[in-house]
Amino acid sequence: MNAQKIHRQLIRCSQLAVFLLLATTQPLTSYADALDEAVADDALLSTLAEALNAYDIDVVHNLNDRAIARGRVTRPRLGRFPDLPSNTLVNSIELNIWETEFLEGEIGGLALISNSVLSTTNPREFLTVWLTAEEQDRQFVTYFSEDTESADKIAAVADAYGYAVLDLSSAEVSFAGNLYATAAQRLAIDSREARRYRTEVTELSYLGERVRRNSNSLFREGGDNRIARNEPSIFLKETLGDEFNQSTIREIIVPGGIAFGESASLPFEVASMQYESGSLVLLDNAGTQWRLPSMEAETAKALFDFVERSEAIQSDAIVDIDEQRRVKISSSLRDTNAGYEILHADTQPFEFVPNLPVTKSVIIDIAVDWEANENQQLGFESDYEVRFLSADNMRIAQTRVALEYEYSSILDSSEYRDSWGRDVRSLRENLDYTGLGDSMGEVANYAGWIALFRKLKENRVAFLKGRYEFMKVDKTGRSTPSRF
Repeated sequence: MNAQKIHRQLIRCSQLAVFLLLATTQPLTSYADALDEAVADDALLSTLAEALNAYDIDVVHNLNDRAIARGRVTRPRLGRFPDLPSNTLVNSIELNIWETEFLEGEIGGLALISNSVLSTTNPREFLTVWLTAEEQDRQFVTYFSEDTESADKIAAVADAYGYAVLDLSSAEVSFAGNLYATAAQRLAIDSREARRYRTEVTELSYLGERVRRNSNSLFREGGDNRIARNEPSIFLKETLGDEFNQSTIREIIVPGGIAFGESASLPFEVASMQYESGSLVLLDNAGTQWRLPSMEAETAKALFDFVERSEAIQSDAIVDIDEQRRVKISSSLRDTNAGYEILHADTQPFEFVPNLPVTKSVIIDIAVDWEANENQQLGFESDYEVRFLSADNMRIAQTRVALEYEYSSILDSSEYRDSWGRDVRSLRENLDYTGLGDSMGEVANYAGWIALFRKLKENRVAFLKGRYEFMKVDKTGRSTPSRF
């Protein structure tokens, strides 16, 4: 153990002694009476509140509360953020930013496990317990390096109240990143110094930011618009209507490209997902492992990231090529092999259906059904449509022709099913339905995976074992052209 760490542990011991002394000499109910209702309902913050008050540290349930964020910071504060609710796990970009600044010594972290019988802070044992703990018990505090003294006090008090606490000040970056990537509760220390620190680390960048008026979020309804600026035009595929219900959403102005937004149906209740040896597997409630179809890790990672981004900005749009053949593609799929395949598929509909008086096509998923066999192998069928659109006099997208297909992951092929639309009679008799379906095979496969990831996210399925390694997969592939 190095001298710096020994010194910090000695400081913690002395701080704990001071806390115990204060706890026996000060009226403990005075601060508890002043706690707001939200903090009182927060197991961690309500437990630590009185002791941290004795250490001149406040606890705040919402660091983005308008009054709190606008006011001067007189004492350090430990608190949460409304835009980081329980089980909001970090994405790859957030993880890489956090690890970079941690490695440079600009930030630190505390990992706390509540309701734990863990009696050691051995990192390997701590991580094992951490990954099996319930989401409400995995707490992670990020702080600016100048707030190390406050972090030490918080760690000492949490330890005194029976939390398993691991100070990551001397941890390997990959170990600290693993804890950060799987933290279900993300807190931060707010201080004057932390607010002045220029950073893109999510928790610290939120400090001093006020929630919007009549809202409990920093962002407008519809997600974080800052990350939507470089994305394809935002829309949800259901606003396009269907064979029986035409679009009546006036904000839709003839979108095109590819948009996947279905949530898959599954043959059993999934308890967790794991990543190991380059492959993803699903576990049911009995602990049985179910193998997913073969998929390269970098492609699975790109599709997983798309679902994360899609949920963040509330849009199903993946790619669009405008009249000048300029390409707009989801940033999660930019410069990836999957993105290139999707982009190529977007160019195919008019190669097979050239005679319609329209300029826009869109490929959307309709339904995705996953199935299981007796060998614990999973497969799926994805139904999708290739639509040809035009605008009415209100600039609302209208489907002129829709071609329906069904893709089987087991057969790795698409089968033409039906067509509809007011111009369906204009289709040529020798239309190569099979060729069009074959050209969509790869993206129909991707649609099945995207729908699976959506369902797992919707059901809040745990993905902890191997998550860090999956987040670090390099998905970089073929460059996305600016024009096609």
